[in-house]
Amino acid sequence: MSQQYKIKGTDGAEYGPVSTEELQQWIAQNRCTRETSVQMDASSEWVPLGTLPEFQSAPDLPATAPKGDGGVSTLIPYKNTPALVGYYLAVFSGLGLLCPPAGFVLALPALILGIIGLKKVKANPEAKGTVHAWIGILGGAFFCIVFILMIVLFSSQFGPF
Repeated sequence: MSQQYKIKGTDGAEYGPVSTEELQQWIAQNRCTRETSVQMDASSEWVPLGTLPEFQSAPDLPATAPKGDGGVSTLIPYKNTPALVGYYLAVFSGLGLLCPPAGFVLALPALILGIIGLKKVKANPEAKGTVHAWIGILGGAFFCIVFILMIVLFSSQFGPF
C-alpha cells in the first residue's frame, strides 16, 4: 500500500487520506501549492508539501495559490454594481432616440450611477470599474442633454404634450 496523506485546504478543512498518485493529480489540478500543509499517515506533524522529498521536484507544484479573479473584474466590474449598471443604462439610453422620454428615464440613472460607481472606485480601487463608471457618466450626461433638447424642440414645434 502506498503512502497516505492528509492536506489542509485554504478553508482550513482537512482532506484525505489520499494516495501519492491522487495527491499528484491534485497538484496537476492546482489544488495544492508548495505551502499546502500535509500530514503523512505515519506522522502527526503538519509540514509544507514542498518540503517532502517526493514532491520537491514536482514540476506542476506552484509556489503559491493563484490570487484574484484572473482579470475578470477588469472587464466586468462585478464588485462595482453602480458602475456596471450605469454603463448598461448609458448604452441602452441611446435606444431612446426612438422615444426620447424613455431614453431620458434611462440616461438620468446612468449619470447618477456612474458618479456613485466612480466614488466607489476611489474609495476601494479593488472594486474596479473606472471605465464603466465614466461611460455611465458621459453617456448619461450626453443623452440627458440630447433628450432634453429633443423634448424642448418637439414641444416648440408641436405644442405641449
